[in-house]
Amino acid sequence: MPSSPPPPTPRGASSPSPPHPHHLAEQLPSASFQAPSEHTTATIEPSEATEKGELSVGGRTSEEAAHSPRDAEKAAPVLDDYPDGGLRAWSVVGGAWCISFTSWGFTNAYGVFQTYYQANQLSEYSHSDISWIGSLQLALVLACAILVGKAFDAGYVTWLLAGAACCWTAGLFGFSEATQYYQIFLGQGVACGLGAGMAFIPAASSVSHWFKKRRATALGILATGSSFGGIVYPVLLNQLFPRIGFGWTVRVAAFLTLAMLVTAILTVRSRLPPRKVEKIFDFSPLREKAFLLVTIGETIIMLCVALLPCPFSRLYALKYGVSSNLALYSLSILNAASIFGRIIPNWLADTYGPLTVLVPHCFMSGVLIFLFLPMCKSAGGLVAFTILFGFASGAYVSMMPALVASLTKDMREVGHRTATMFLIISVAALVGTPITGAIISRSDGSYVAAMCVAGSLTLVGSCFNAAAWWVVSREKGRFWV
Repeated sequence: MPSSPPPPTPRGASSPSPPHPHHLAEQLPSASFQAPSEHTTATIEPSEATEKGELSVGGRTSEEAAHSPRDAEKAAPVLDDYPDGGLRAWSVVGGAWCISFTSWGFTNAYGVFQTYYQANQLSEYSHSDISWIGSLQLALVLACAILVGKAFDAGYVTWLLAGAACCWTAGLFGFSEATQYYQIFLGQGVACGLGAGMAFIPAASSVSHWFKKRRATALGILATGSSFGGIVYPVLLNQLFPRIGFGWTVRVAAFLTLAMLVTAILTVRSRLPPRKVEKIFDFSPLREKAFLLVTIGETIIMLCVALLPCPFSRLYALKYGVSSNLALYSLSILNAASIFGRIIPNWLADTYGPLTVLVPHCFMSGVLIFLFLPMCKSAGGLVAFTILFGFASGAYVSMMPALVASLTKDMREVGHRTATMFLIISVAALVGTPITGAIISRSDGSYVAAMCVAGSLTLVGSCFNAAAWWVVSREKGRFWV
């Protein structure tokens, strides 16, 4: 019997919008702020009330239910209505970009400080001792996220950004006058690390509130801020250190940082209703097999790929006679290449899934670390390495927030879940560079052992990410996840 034709669209009704070209992104888990129960469910009825934009909860509209304290939380809007664009949403991305520019851009420029300290204030200290300052700064960006993530989920976005501005600028202006190790350690390592940590989680998590279909792309654009910051800060420092001295160079960086933070305070906002904070340290997300595997993989890779070649590439190149000018700007070249490594893979992730795109880039980074030794002995090899490694490692850094969001069913928990992963990763960030410096020192300045360990561990971490891809792929019944 032939099937009947579909009923005609009523006059005045809007036709369904065409599917988004990144169709697989629509299969991401929707935000559900309330677990279903056998007693109460929230449904949207095709009634006159819902045509006016009201949500039906237990037979009543959201406005009626809101008068009952017991039903207030149930009346919260749970519609899958991510703007996925528009002036307001993109202004949040712009403000978050400014945070990424300062937090990761300034942190990634520590290689310039390391070279300067070894030749000036801290010349009597070893590579490993000096690298602890940069490692602590990076670790605090990630570690304090566990508290910041809870505050973000509770709705204190603007307060967090304002506190970050105060802490960060105080640290920058403070260590601009520093001459002793402990002064630089407290000003740059502690104060700047805390300020960057208080700002970054609200920035990344806010973007996930405004985008779903284009979430990975938006987060990739946000992540390019760290690449541009990684270009601007090293160039600024290299140019101004010999011209105006250490103190005023750091103050110029402080004014630039403050301008970016003020822009973020004015633009970054969360969109979803606040979530009540119950436990500060809640590691329940680690009970999920895929989340646990990804966390282990990202932690092992952070120990190596995000840290090892960056601070030491210039020193290694100088050792083999590469032009000092090229060696000084190798970090800027790497960050310039990572711009494409943050946009292109994230754009592909909206179609093929964050895990599917992340895994091959992590394996590529592991292979490139092994190639660090022969490539960086010449000018051409150094440029080729920084470009390739910048692209591969850029995907690793920028994909983490999108990856956590794709594994999160209740988007009100995205701040906490991101913070949980970052807290564990921060341990690797703290010890990675000092361990490398210690291995190089014990090897009488040879980089062979350090890079072999780094490359091997990066490949191991990539295997954990591949295992997470396998778990999620089987759970969702599709290849692209």
